[in-house]
Amino acid sequence: MTGPRRRLWLIAGIVSAILNVFLIGFLAGRQAFGPGGCGARSFGRGAHHRGEFQKYVSPEDRAQLRAQLGEVRKAREDVRAALEREPYDRAQLEAALSELRRHSADVQLDMHRILLDGASKLSPEQRRRLANARFLRPALGPGP
Repeated sequence: MTGPRRRLWLIAGIVSAILNVFLIGFLAGRQAFGPGGCGARSFGRGAHHRGEFQKYVSPEDRAQLRAQLGEVRKAREDVRAALEREPYDRAQLEAALSELRRHSADVQLDMHRILLDGASKLSPEQRRRLANARFLRPALGPGP
């Protein structure tokens, strides 16, 4: 094999390897976190065992969480932009990280409030299942 044919096989092999890595990562993430995802994303869907808890989350609370998660995404983009800025500006990165902490804390406080309000409406069995939901499990990997 020489020339164009060899190059074609090389490109096909690289594309195949990239697709395999993507597929393995996707399947591993799905296995680790389930279809609901992880963190705040799993709080709203899937991870709490067939929506037993979700029915106690009001549409207003869902809308507020969605808006807050949008603010967290924006704050993350600001951190990324501050890191990529040339010349490096420590004050800008510090401010962006502060905003990210603030928005993340707001989401967490509301999730905790929703959990407190909703858990009181669950049966003991439903609370036990909720306690074993993916978003309450220990994080993957070694701790600090």
